[in-house]
Amino acid sequence: MTITDEAREFIEKMMKEAGVFTLRIEYAGAGCCGPSYQLSLEKPQENDAVSLVNEVEVAVDPQVADQVSGLTLGYIQDEQGAGLTMSGGSSCC
Repeated sequence: MTITDEAREFIEKMMKEAGVFTLRIEYAGAGCCGPSYQLSLEKPQENDAVSLVNEVEVAVDPQVADQVSGLTLGYIQDEQGAGLTMSGGSSCC
């Protein structure tokens, strides 16, 4: 998994505002192209794999641990707003 510098800055700002210092990636259901992911700021769950990615503590739900290894979290800001983007990972789409 990769977190761009711009995404790291955005995540760190959100963490500071929320008072939580772990980004958690969890399973959010499946579709025709594989699992869907949900990002949240919360403490790691008991079976999560926890690692440091570009200075961000990331906890990964074991159900999606294999699929997120190729993910890249980026940051985008345009006329619609700002937020994280997710690309790569396991998908048939």
